[in-house]
Amino acid sequence: MNRLAMSLVGIVVAAVALGGCASMEAGMDGGMGEPQVKLDRVEVAAYFPFAPPPARVPLVLAFVFSVTNPSGQTVSLEELRFSYAFEAKGQYFTLNSPAAYDTIHIPPKSTNTVRVVSVLDSAIVPATLAVTQGFRLQELDLKGPDVVKEWWEKIGDFPYGIRVSEGVATFATAKGARLVSFQDSFPKK
Repeated sequence: MNRLAMSLVGIVVAAVALGGCASMEAGMDGGMGEPQVKLDRVEVAAYFPFAPPPARVPLVLAFVFSVTNPSGQTVSLEELRFSYAFEAKGQYFTLNSPAAYDTIHIPPKSTNTVRVVSVLDSAIVPATLAVTQGFRLQELDLKGPDVVKEWWEKIGDFPYGIRVSEGVATFATAKGARLVSFQDSFPKK
């Protein structure tokens, strides 16, 4: 009988301990939610005046994101991927899909800034547009090289929209890996 009582006490103690760990794990983020990614701004990181083909003119953009950790535990941003598109005639044309793989630790209840740099090439973008979105260009009576020239020449004033879509951030948290999706546009309207 003594052995049975000890076994039952052992089971009860183990259940209480495991239940406490589970509730501690469940309350780890304090009910504050998942990490968040928001586009703050797009910057022209390097600019070179447009020149007609066969010249290859780079356009270097920096996408600046605020990554917020509302939880009570440190999280680590391990990967950030997104696509971006420029606007022409009210339509958006996807141009590139950059990714960042630097690990960034975000302390509890704080926000870090993450900058992702992307380079476009004036000789490549018209071909990309023709292959991936040629029918849309044709429907809008747009020519890829003309649109690219306008984008390059006017980027400093941001007279057209830039949209970030298909964004996915991978976080390591105390609860395991978390995927957070995001999308936004610039300039803010």
